[in-house]
Amino acid sequence: MAVYWEDVKEGQELPEVARDIDSTFIVSGAIWASHDFMPVHHDPKFAQLKNAPDIFMNILTSNGVVAGYIGNWAGPEAELKKISISLAVPNFPGDRMRLNGKITKKYKDGGLNLIDLTVVGENNMGPHATASATVALPSKG
Repeated sequence: MAVYWEDVKEGQELPEVARDIDSTFIVSGAIWASHDFMPVHHDPKFAQLKNAPDIFMNILTSNGVVAGYIGNWAGPEAELKKISISLAVPNFPGDRMRLNGKITKKYKDGGLNLIDLTVVGENNMGPHATASATVALPSKG
């Protein structure tokens, strides 16, 4: 289902989505999806040597989860134009990350129907990822 530019407004909140984080997701996101072979993302003993209790999610996987959250909400006709993400607390196996978003700006530029969003993904320790994004939405007209 598509989200249309005419149907959104500044200040609108996106629905919350939660994702359980497990070892398979962390390892496959690091090694398979983003080719990040840093051992802290797939070797629990190595992660513990680096003072982490377990392996943890890499920034590219976090970026993909946030982009997926936006795309799943906006629909297949939307286009993610820009995304910027920063990380705070890690995601470890067993965490549950809750994603929330909010439209901060709605505008037209260069013939595109754009919205700016903020997205926060947090677990039980606090914010894991904070992102800002620009999305082009389709128009009904």
